[in-house]
Amino acid sequence: MGHPIVLIDDEARLLRALKRALETDGHSVSDFLDPQQALRQIQAHPPALVVSDIRMEGMSGLDLLARLRETTPGVPCILMTAYSSVETAVAAVRLGARDYLLKPFEVADFKAAVRRALEAAEGPAAPDGGPRLVGRSPRMKGVLELIEAVAGTESTVLVQGESGTGKELVARLLHERSARASRPFVAVNCSAIPETLFESELFGHIKGSFTGAVSDKPGLFQAAEGGTLFLDEIGDLAAGSQAKLLRVLQDGSYKRVGDPRAAAADVRIIAATNRNLREEVAAGRFREDLWYRINVVEIDLPPLRERGEDLPDLVAFLLERFGRKHRRGPFTVDEAFLAHLRRHSWPGNVRELENVLERAVILKRAGVLQPEDIPLAGGGKNPALAGLPPGLLPLDQTMDQIEEELIRRALNTSGWNYSRAAELLGVTRQNLHYKLKKYHLRKESQTT
Repeated sequence: MGHPIVLIDDEARLLRALKRALETDGHSVSDFLDPQQALRQIQAHPPALVVSDIRMEGMSGLDLLARLRETTPGVPCILMTAYSSVETAVAAVRLGARDYLLKPFEVADFKAAVRRALEAAEGPAAPDGGPRLVGRSPRMKGVLELIEAVAGTESTVLVQGESGTGKELVARLLHERSARASRPFVAVNCSAIPETLFESELFGHIKGSFTGAVSDKPGLFQAAEGGTLFLDEIGDLAAGSQAKLLRVLQDGSYKRVGDPRAAAADVRIIAATNRNLREEVAAGRFREDLWYRINVVEIDLPPLRERGEDLPDLVAFLLERFGRKHRRGPFTVDEAFLAHLRRHSWPGNVRELENVLERAVILKRAGVLQPEDIPLAGGGKNPALAGLPPGLLPLDQTMDQIEEELIRRALNTSGWNYSRAAELLGVTRQNLHYKLKKYHLRKESQTT
């Protein structure tokens, strides 16, 4: 079960913690403090994934990535660093890094990056090796037809849909089927960039332009040069950041902080949000002129609860994929099983379906899946749920849902005192504020 992963970091405590996190997911982890030793191991026995720090004695993570590109080009790599330098992000992207993590990061984010890298390496993929959307319902056919129609253009695209519906997958499809496919695809989580750093992160800065600017630094627009810049969670941008982004879209150029010279923005913009931007515009929280700029073509992804016709194809595809991943199967399902799935509302959408099916594959091993193999909240078929103590969440809910509910409870218990809520949750205030943005939690949205 799991995958062979090589983990490299010269900080022993962090190395042990990350190894434990990966092993709890069933992966077989070889950990190294010495990158030279790790390189020899990788070349002798290529793993499914390499995760490496960047700043290390003897060999940097970028040097390691360059060597791997020459000797084992099929092995994906994730790089980690404690230094917020977009220069290294640019170099990492150009060398083919699958992902780039800035320390300190949360274990959940680390695991998610590993999962994405492994899934990208083994599928889901179309026959041509690109990303794939599964579905034959009229709404999904419309989405696929729209992707085919606009992928080869330079049009700015806005992808809208609930969390877990596959917005980044759509963005990657648009990139892979465009003339920019050989150039970088750079994904940016807008909700994770503080407003004070937005301009520097996206456009870069020059040495001495502000306190702490000790060297020139390119931005993410330069990292994506010639390719696609995916602005995820664009609805979370602060007003000042919205104005700066609008200026680039209007002028087709940008300036690094402190640099009087303009540089051409040779990128295609694809934006995504799980918010209703029409409502955000009407409420004055999102600029109408920016909305028009990013919404040249709009792709609306339907939630899974409105895609009942797609469940057979999705289930078959995911069972085959997870069976291959965990060396399980074959699996079959009948109409009673599919009817059981259709009765669920799927608040986590396709991501939630992936979670419950992967767990069933691991536990069942092979055979015909039965409704009892996937207990679903509200399905009326699982008497065990009736015995749960009040306040507990069913296991089939996604980790994000559980985390959001725990944060809500801490906020309500503390009377929305952020310091007290952070203390109750055992996290820093900074981390709590990040989570508030992630789950769009505001005081007026508190539960009673």
